[in-house]
Amino acid sequence: MHFSDQKGLNDVIRLFEDHQMKFLEPLKKRMRKHPSQSLGCTSISRRSVIKNLTALSLSLITTDLLGAQRLTDLEGFDPIWRDAEHALNQFFGPVNFEDSGINIDLPDFAEVGSSVPLELYIPCGMTENDYPEVVHFLAHGNPTPHVFSAWFTPECGRAALSTRIRLEQSQKITVAAKMADGRYIRVDKFIEVSLGACAQVGTGDNDDVAKFKPDTKVSVESNVERGKIIPVRAMISHPMETGMRKSLKDDELIYERFVHYFECKFNEKIFFKMRTYPAISTNPYFKFYLKPTISSSVDFKWVDSFDLIYRNQVDINII
Repeated sequence: MHFSDQKGLNDVIRLFEDHQMKFLEPLKKRMRKHPSQSLGCTSISRRSVIKNLTALSLSLITTDLLGAQRLTDLEGFDPIWRDAEHALNQFFGPVNFEDSGINIDLPDFAEVGSSVPLELYIPCGMTENDYPEVVHFLAHGNPTPHVFSAWFTPECGRAALSTRIRLEQSQKITVAAKMADGRYIRVDKFIEVSLGACAQVGTGDNDDVAKFKPDTKVSVESNVERGKIIPVRAMISHPMETGMRKSLKDDELIYERFVHYFECKFNEKIFFKMRTYPAISTNPYFKFYLKPTISSSVDFKWVDSFDLIYRNQVDINII
């Protein structure tokens, strides 16, 4: 059942007014101004809104009890931790890290923190017992430190990833990984940032953000020798709104809208996926690798915090 009437939304909002969540105000204002719209999306159901707000409310209650976590978005996924070291403990438990095994290419100094290029590489055999099962990237000085998590498989052929990230200030970053053989590896690096990402002023209001229609672009070799490791590039045009920016038009807080999940399949099997957060730069770009052994399709999928899904597909022919 879909709803777009004022009463339907008010019934939902009333359940959560006790929490005094300031970021619900833009939602209520929007529905007062546009009672016939479903939050600017074409397919937001009453069930979806109730589910999302329930997750949001429960997360805030947990925050009051633990004082360490807040909700990432309206999906109710794993929480963003305010302390990076605490986050690592939640991800892995009390483990001993080896301070080697991860190569990270990140500048020592960034003039602008809104789009900092990042490349990481983990030298390994990319076999069933020698590959990174998951890699977590954290920025200690960001409002919420979790930038992304990436899951590799041996089918990648190479444990490497390139993207662009947001950094709010000069800070330490941490990359930590769990290897298939049970080892835990980690690297830390300090980066100087001249102009923080939050100092960048965006444009548009909540209507503009809601109406934005992302477009996807991908690049993969079409004719490949069997067993050759090839780069896979994927980009989506997306505002990646953090929920921390105010509109220049009416000083209204812009609600979150960002890509929170990305996956790539080959021959209908996921070989690479990411959980992403608002610290990924506008128009997210990912470069990773694939080692195809048969002719098949590469399927791309992005999901944003409006529950909207975007797809692309290319074919690979083994020669």
